Amino acid sequence: MARPRATTDTALLDAAAAVLARTGSAGFTLELAGQQAGVSAATLVKRFGSKRGLLIASSQRWIDSIDPDPGSLPGETPLATLRRLSVRSYTDHSRPDDAANHVSSLAADLGDPELTRLLALGWHRKRSQLERLISRAIDAGELPNAPTPATAARTLFSLLEGSFLGWTVDPDGALLSILDTEFDNLIASWT
Repeated sequence: MARPRATTDTALLDAAAAVLARTGSAGFTLELAGQQAGVSAATLVKRFGSKRGLLIASSQRWIDSIDPDPGSLPGETPLATLRRLSVRSYTDHSRPDDAANHVSSLAADLGDPELTRLLALGWHRKRSQLERLISRAIDAGELPNAPTPATAARTLFSLLEGSFLGWTVDPDGALLSILDTEFDNLIASWT
């Protein structure tokens, strides 16, 4: 009979995410991720096969976390839901060091065809989520001058990602405040 796992895959992936946020891809090692999780690097190899396998599992988990059809919180308008699920999705990257490490991980992902494919899937899923939310806000009369939901979602996604990348280069001000302002400026042209 197999011995039960003392540490879940979720806990191992949480540990890997914490190390990636702290070190970026360049400094990420299985040893550091294992230390964070309280296990050996060999445990990570046994579960995920390699560092690359762990990064692929982490990317897949990120994709799975994006709800393609999210609901609103009680009392929340469709536009408020759109703000929460667009701007607030950057909360984990609102410290300059974490943001820079996120961007270094992005660069590493672009060097690996499978990680690039997963990144594209995640971004597609996020844009689809934004498209649904924008469609609901249009149907509720909150965005009467918006372009088609697909166009609006691409525009909003590009604005948020571009603003985030710009802030990582010049982190002047609080990221979420900057994104709130950019969101408001765009939405003003659609109302």
